[in-house]
Amino acid sequence: MSRPLLVFLHLAKTGGRTLDTVFRNTYGAGYVQAEAWRATRPMGWGDGEFIIPTYEPDDVRRLLRLCPWARAIGGHPLTLWSGAHEVRPVRYVAFLREPVSRGISHYQYHVNTNPDPLGWDAWCDWREHHNHQARYFDRAGDSAAAIAAIQQHGVFVGLLERFEESLLLLQKLVAPELHPAYLRRNTAESNDVARELRSDPDRCARIRDMYAADIPLYDWVRNELWPGYEHAYGPGLAEDARSLAADPASGFRRWPDRAGRALHRFWVEPAVERARRGGEQG
Repeated sequence: MSRPLLVFLHLAKTGGRTLDTVFRNTYGAGYVQAEAWRATRPMGWGDGEFIIPTYEPDDVRRLLRLCPWARAIGGHPLTLWSGAHEVRPVRYVAFLREPVSRGISHYQYHVNTNPDPLGWDAWCDWREHHNHQARYFDRAGDSAAAIAAIQQHGVFVGLLERFEESLLLLQKLVAPELHPAYLRRNTAESNDVARELRSDPDRCARIRDMYAADIPLYDWVRNELWPGYEHAYGPGLAEDARSLAADPASGFRRWPDRAGRALHRFWVEPAVERARRGGEQG
């Protein structure tokens, strides 16, 4: 029987680009980053539908036909309700981040990387990204339903604030083949926007309102799910995490990383571009 496919649900601003280096370090060209087969709608779409994730089971099948050797897939388009588990046995992995900090980071990234960013009020009114973390597990963004879905599918949920511990727990509990060495990626060059937001109580309160369903979800993972992880790991987790944090790139394997990046650039991206231009059907 073939081993389960590792499926990484990449929630925005939760360390996902750095995690990509872990998965390429481990699986090389066997780690395939999912891209949306269809062009997404314009930024600022106002109906509240969650448009960042685009994958349904047929889209997962299409990706695996393109890369039948895949041992792991990951990316923003994938959610728990994308139904990868309907295609083949999977092991789901996701990382969460304290919701207010994640929301601040998300807005800062939007401002720093978009040539024509939405203003603060327009960003807050754009409901597509509200309850961002809960909506990766429950399409409607209900925290109780998200928790139930995580339990039902046995999702491993790491925490950005405990990044090294999360990697070691992932290796111990889910993927013993994992090489936890990593390279830091997609870190902000300037935190001026974040500092400004944190200094404004009214804006912080608005962020809490925007991500209200994410707060009980995050608290449940931290207070209910993680103690079981720590117990299963056994003694030494904190010490092992400190060792990894002291030299995270130690043992990082450059050739698998390059193979994974080359696969994406020269195989996955051209296929996605052809699909978007031609409206191909999988």
